[in-house]
Amino acid sequence: MSLFLGCDTPDPVDPVKTTLRVPLYPFIPDAAGDQFKAMNARLEREFEAAHPDIDLVINPSCFKDDFYEPAQLASSLKGEGECAYDVIETDTAILGDLVAAGAVRPWPRLPENIDWHPSGVSASTHTEQNALYGVPHWLCGHFVMSRDEAVRQARTTSALVQALNARNTAMPNMAFNMLGSWNLPSLYLDGWVDAYGAQNLQSAVTTSSYDQGVLRSLQTFSSTCVSSRKNPCLDGTYDLEENFDLPATLFAENKVDATAGYSERLHVILKKLPAGESPSSIKISSVPLAEGSRPILFTDSYFLGVNCTDACEKAALAFVQYMSQPSTFEWILMSEDAPEGTRVPRYLLPATLDAYEAPKVRADPFYPTLATETRNGGPFPNSGLYGIRKQMRDAILEAISLAP
Repeated sequence: MSLFLGCDTPDPVDPVKTTLRVPLYPFIPDAAGDQFKAMNARLEREFEAAHPDIDLVINPSCFKDDFYEPAQLASSLKGEGECAYDVIETDTAILGDLVAAGAVRPWPRLPENIDWHPSGVSASTHTEQNALYGVPHWLCGHFVMSRDEAVRQARTTSALVQALNARNTAMPNMAFNMLGSWNLPSLYLDGWVDAYGAQNLQSAVTTSSYDQGVLRSLQTFSSTCVSSRKNPCLDGTYDLEENFDLPATLFAENKVDATAGYSERLHVILKKLPAGESPSSIKISSVPLAEGSRPILFTDSYFLGVNCTDACEKAALAFVQYMSQPSTFEWILMSEDAPEGTRVPRYLLPATLDAYEAPKVRADPFYPTLATETRNGGPFPNSGLYGIRKQMRDAILEAISLAP
């Protein structure tokens, strides 16, 4: 889903104010169903009320870059493309690529008086330069969602398979899109951490060899999807951009026993639950992808453009300070941009621990569990994967698609 409307006319610039242009990470639930218009308008309104000397432009109309293509982002961040912007929110998996392209510069500091999740800060730091290149915003992790307490409690792949099989229903055990040039490599790395811990994870970002135990665990996990000798988790059935929500929808409609994905899949599931079913029927836990369960967390961070200095840098610091406040997180997480009576929380993972202490977040039935499940999660690598991810996907897919 695209957030941006085409427009050939550049956004007007107020010469009295500092203009700050910020494309936001788009792959989050559109809670109001309005292409984020209400959310973005409230962000601009609240921020500019506190900072009348700054003209905040969320998602400038000229922005057309792919958020996962560092060459495109680098060109725009350096002012070389048709659209220039000052800060971008994107995945730290490409941090190393943006730094190598000379497109971003370190932040002078993190926003103050915020209790950060250590994983997000680590993922936003360039190890070789020991410099903070990102201000963390969202975290992501792989979860399994079911209606079964035994499935929730499963902390190894074999225990998960046993719990799903014990349900003994006529429907498939699992629906989950495992394909994609990012999906399979990230699941492999998640399984590697489940097996060995996060300390030496960078060594697993390679095409020279794959851990056979992790591959066997992924094969076992993928077998939960098999139905009528087909595996829709691996054959492209669920790898549909136009129907990204299909696995979550099938689970919500009681057509599969479980689904897996990022925590925000809960938003879709709760919206599509059958009439009369209580949200409390849904169980969620970190998905075990090996004979262990150690969460790995992805991070979406704000990157500072190389040309954003002086007044622009000052405006950028004010913006990330506002976005990091528990009160800002609270209304975004609880979908308060949507009309009353239709609000379902987004179930995104904030990159700050104090966001979980906001009153409405703390009172939510799922957020305390999400906080517990991710508290000790390690960081996803922030370099090396982009250039080899497709080669990794093809090799992993071939390995786990083989008959046992």
